[in-house]
Amino acid sequence: MADQDKTINNTPVSTGEKPVAETFAPREASRFVWLAIVSIIFTIAAWIAGSYSATAAIVTSAAAIITGALALKSHRHGVRNTAITSIIAAAVLLVVISAFCIVIYVGLGSL
Repeated sequence: MADQDKTINNTPVSTGEKPVAETFAPREASRFVWLAIVSIIFTIAAWIAGSYSATAAIVTSAAAIITGALALKSHRHGVRNTAITSIIAAAVLLVVISAFCIVIYVGLGSL
């Protein structure tokens, strides 16, 4: 109901409706945004390091997964989507390089 409908001759009329207090959600810390950005940077660094060193790529992708997991606590969809994308990309690299190293070391060790 509009405010003008609640008055008769400039006197307020009770409609039985309680006034709704405006509630504001608490501001979210900006650290989640930075954690998602750091996770993306670690993921990119892990993919680059994968060309040079398998252990560096594994360690860096694990760090990207951890920082991405910490960024998932955010309430903003963009931050969570960025963190999820980073986690998936880092996990794919981690699985591929780990499997490659296991096959190489176990395969060559049995010969």
